Amino acid sequence: MAKLGLFASVAAMIGALMFANASTPAAETPCVAKEFKTEMVKAACTKGGQKEAKDVMKAWNKEKKIKSCNQCHEKLAPNYELKKDGLEQFKKLGGK
Repeated sequence: MAKLGLFASVAAMIGALMFANASTPAAETPCVAKEFKTEMVKAACTKGGQKEAKDVMKAWNKEKKIKSCNQCHEKLAPNYELKKDGLEQFKKLGGK
């Protein structure tokens, strides 16, 4: 009977730990950039890190009918380095 009580206690602790971990949101990966040239990306990075910035830019690209992130970016993750004319292209399309 003691073994059953011990098993129930261990099972309850494991269940509580699993529930606590499941309800905790995953840590956001912060943006690498510390200086922002656009309001949109700065706001997205502040709100939700790299994932939010990517989601915002993907939506913007879709709206502007841009087929690839590589149109403006030299390299993507983790730094998302812009091409020389990347910011200029962004502004020409109405980005701020």
